[in-house]
Amino acid sequence: MLVLYSVSLLCFYLFDFGKWILFGVLTLWAAVQFLCHWRFTIFGAGEKKLIGYNECFAHTVHLFPASKTRIVPDLYHIVLHALILLNLMMSVFADSL
Repeated sequence: MLVLYSVSLLCFYLFDFGKWILFGVLTLWAAVQFLCHWRFTIFGAGEKKLIGYNECFAHTVHLFPASKTRIVPDLYHIVLHALILLNLMMSVFADSL
């Protein structure tokens, strides 16, 4: 995704239609994040998924304690998701900036 994002940023600065390429890549990235993370944070996760996630990210920085029913993202994922959404909004309003 970082390679796609980098290429879409180049297109954004080089071409008039680059705004839409960037918007498309960011929308794809947000959809992937929803399917991999947000869905389990919002709607809850199965026991196997929850145990695997908590074990994988046990030694990362957490702002909120782990839950027994939902995935609680660590600081990295919170910042990543916020930046993706911010960039998505900025790409939509790029002409007015």
